[in-house]
Amino acid sequence: MAWIDLWFIKRQGRRIGRLVANVESRADFDGLKSAFPSDDLDVAVVDRPDGSTVDCLSLKSLSDQQRLQADVISPLARLDKSVPSAFPYAQRVSSFEDGVGHLLHGHVLVFASDGAWSVPLANSPSRAVDAPSTEQAIFGAKDSLVEQLNQNIALVRSHLRDPFLEVERLAIGTRAKTDIAVLSVAGAVDAKMLDDVQTRLRHYAPERLGFVSTLLRPLFGTAWSPFLRADFTERPDHIAEQLYRGRIVLLADGSPFALIVPQTLDDLFKDEEAELQSVITQYFVRGLRLIAFFVSVFLPGLYVAILTVNTTIVPGLLAIAIAASRQSIAFPIFTETLILLVAIDIMAEATASMKGVLGPAISIVGTLIIGQAIVRANLGSNLGVILIALTALTTYITPRYFITYAYRIWKYPILFLSGILGIMGWTIGALLLTIHLASIRTLGISYLAPAAPLQPRDLARESAFGYRSGAGAARMFHRRRGRT
Repeated sequence: MAWIDLWFIKRQGRRIGRLVANVESRADFDGLKSAFPSDDLDVAVVDRPDGSTVDCLSLKSLSDQQRLQADVISPLARLDKSVPSAFPYAQRVSSFEDGVGHLLHGHVLVFASDGAWSVPLANSPSRAVDAPSTEQAIFGAKDSLVEQLNQNIALVRSHLRDPFLEVERLAIGTRAKTDIAVLSVAGAVDAKMLDDVQTRLRHYAPERLGFVSTLLRPLFGTAWSPFLRADFTERPDHIAEQLYRGRIVLLADGSPFALIVPQTLDDLFKDEEAELQSVITQYFVRGLRLIAFFVSVFLPGLYVAILTVNTTIVPGLLAIAIAASRQSIAFPIFTETLILLVAIDIMAEATASMKGVLGPAISIVGTLIIGQAIVRANLGSNLGVILIALTALTTYITPRYFITYAYRIWKYPILFLSGILGIMGWTIGALLLTIHLASIRTLGISYLAPAAPLQPRDLARESAFGYRSGAGAARMFHRRRGRT
């Protein structure tokens, strides 16, 4: 009789367990219905062959409604099987928060007598892979990232078929969670740096993530410097190459751009397509970009310093020609230069903001009509207009558009110092910029590396050959991090 009593106790225990699970699932079901007060929430009640009922909860906009009817509701109404037996790929929902997350990912929640289950039927909107829109590739690949995280990871893997490619997924957001992925190549990345990045991201708790650039805050804090310590890209081939150089790539669901860390000032001058050319061509292109950096930042201030304060260093014939061309100008040189710089920055932002056919139209209006009108109205000299045009051209020669904001911002303090103190003020501005760049650290690496501290081997190797193997990149980053 003992075994009969034991069998009865076990049977009653199973009944009590099903009753408790039913009460808990019913509470979660009612809670989820109240948590989504929207017409987008679809509730379906299915009568089972055994006389019980099953509730199916889904979001119409995220779940495939045709598959819901054919693959979930019809089998439940026809087959006398439990939910895990009818759907082997179903996942058990263990908490209310877990159920909310499954619903927002397009899953269907099935509430049965033995608990709640999640059946994946996502129908998320997506677009086809297209050519890069902001990074036009001539010799590179013609695909770009999309808004789907899994598809972006697949695009990166198609360009980097390396078994040591590591992908760590995190969910960030206290209210609206966003899935992100941290990509790195084992053996190429600095392990301490990777742990540091992952730790900072795990402790980051905003209400919602938004764009992938929001991840700059937990990595670098509040950035007051206009110089970027990370790179943005939409090209999977560029991501693959940066990963093999020891960088860390951050992808976010809903963002067609990737965040690459760490980046130095030297990295922002590089262009992968230029590295396909000869060594001499690479040095020539990077030399031009370095000269353009100094011209765009220091030329307006030097122009004002020489012609307003330190006029004695100007040759006599040149001084006479400049004075003759400025006889009818109503503003002093400093005011004229400031007005022209502000005007060219406004036109640049207008051109960048207005996409399509309006962008080139605004550019033509700004360069031809307004520039010509300024000269004819005696608001600026021909030499000043030439100077500003050269400054604008050298500003946008860099392959990274976002770094141009640093050029455009720093030229104004140098301009004001030059207008007040002349060459001495211009020199002070140059020293302040150098000190500022030397003080920046990007995940423990000097922003001026490998130029400061100077490492000729790393500088020559990166400049001449561009590509660095994974092991070499790891050793280089480890050495740099140890020095800083």
